[in-house]
Amino acid sequence: MGARKAIVLAAGFGTRLRPFTVSTPKPLLPVWGVPMVERVVATLRSWGVDDIVVNCHHLAEQVAAWCAANGCRAAHEDVILGTGGVLNPLRDWIGDDDFYLVNGDIVFDGIDKYPFDDAPPTSGGLVGPDAVIGRCLLSEEGPRTVEADPDGIITCWKSPDPGWSGTFTYCGVARLKAKILDYVEPGGHSTIVQAYEKAMADGLFVVGAVPSGMMWTDAGTVESYIDVNSSGDENAFMEIPQVKAAASAAKVPADAKTEFIGARGSDRCLFRAGDAVVIVYDDSKRGENAKYAGHAKWLASKGVPVPTVLADIPEIKTLAMSYSGSPRKMSFAEYAKVAEALADFNALDASGLDLEPRFDATLWKWERDLFAEHCLGTRFATEMPKPVGKELEKIALLMDSEPTALVHRDFQSENILWKDGAFTFIDFQGMRLGPAAYDLASLLYDPYAKISDDDRAALAAVYAKKCGRAGIAKILPYAAVQRLVQCLGAFGRLASVGQPQFSRHVLPALENLLSAADEAGLDATGALAEDLIAKETHRGHAHTHAHGHDCKCGCGGHHGEGEP
Repeated sequence: MGARKAIVLAAGFGTRLRPFTVSTPKPLLPVWGVPMVERVVATLRSWGVDDIVVNCHHLAEQVAAWCAANGCRAAHEDVILGTGGVLNPLRDWIGDDDFYLVNGDIVFDGIDKYPFDDAPPTSGGLVGPDAVIGRCLLSEEGPRTVEADPDGIITCWKSPDPGWSGTFTYCGVARLKAKILDYVEPGGHSTIVQAYEKAMADGLFVVGAVPSGMMWTDAGTVESYIDVNSSGDENAFMEIPQVKAAASAAKVPADAKTEFIGARGSDRCLFRAGDAVVIVYDDSKRGENAKYAGHAKWLASKGVPVPTVLADIPEIKTLAMSYSGSPRKMSFAEYAKVAEALADFNALDASGLDLEPRFDATLWKWERDLFAEHCLGTRFATEMPKPVGKELEKIALLMDSEPTALVHRDFQSENILWKDGAFTFIDFQGMRLGPAAYDLASLLYDPYAKISDDDRAALAAVYAKKCGRAGIAKILPYAAVQRLVQCLGAFGRLASVGQPQFSRHVLPALENLLSAADEAGLDATGALAEDLIAKETHRGHAHTHAHGHDCKCGCGGHHGEGEP
């Protein structure tokens, strides 16, 4: 017999789904146009549940409003209590009744009724009906950290061998006996798995099953959330609250095709909706993201080719810009035009503009440390050689002696878009004061686009003529070493945190680092670059041998882009 009560978990911060969860709680994010929590509640009601409590904390007022409009009761938590602690304030409500405990941020379908409704009281084996404290759904997809025997009895909740035969993923859907309350910590934060483990030590078990025909996914990361929406209605992205609001404000037709065009490395997700690009951003760690619209308007007033701001909605961390095309391989003549436009950009007087902190000794050191930690340490398991560190410190002093200019900060080819023969600059939110040579080096020693030595020299001359600094070519290789150190640190960090597409830029960045170090006479840095090139080349060969030439892991493919 089914339970009539259910608790839907909706209190979490949704950290892995930022930037979407900055202004929308994860359970209210739509999948195929319907909020995840609404899908969960509809399924529970189809199973005969008529009394549903939804806990809330992050953006609780939104969850509470949804509950009021949909016949559920909101249980606000001043402090997040966890998947086990949530039960404490609801003990009287639960009473002696069985109840469902379900994650509000999962997507599952294909289950007309709870799989255990027609099952015998036990699943066989040595466990009798009195020893079953709950029944849950399992999946053979996902991390598979739960071990179960052939009868479905869960024997381990934290498998030391995840992914192996006999392991499953706990789906976040369970029907529990009230007796589980005896094993929940009486106060504070706790998880339901802790209660399961205590019950198991007392001879009480949870039985799991993998329902035939069930579709299940934890849409809890940006990647998984985008993937599941991509598999449904082609316009599912238009229903994301931030995208819908920005598209409406930008007067994009409601039926305009909407597509995901990338997650940038700086806590932003981009969608194309008709002739607009919607940017959903998180500025909690990178305050510069909130400056994009203001900088775009200022740059446009100075004649710099940038996208037009169509809508700016800071309260939901979203803006819409005009669609400006895409990056592409440039001819020498096109590079020359871009170099001249860069010279004009660098010469702008940004007095009074809210810029990022200027380049100084602290920032140069931060870039060196990024390189040491995430490129040398994380990717190559080595340390910064002392002679290299000394050369980089000297470069920082040289950069500080350069004339002050307005610096874009990420002026590589990926941030130069082309449409109808015209170019547009993007990703200028990190603008600051510093040496113009840093921007020129970003363009001419770009890991995203190969430029010959002769073309590099000729383009440096074009820039020098435009800005009137004939000597900038002498400082350029030093600026390139500094810039490439930053790029390599960023590539290493991003590749290690779930964005493997950045790995393919490591080798060209190292090759450019070697070229720049040789031009600057930096022997120690050049020797390090040679050593890392050999290691990275070996890594690529080993990966191809293990995964094949058609590997889809992202390390060598050509899908997705981003910036260092």
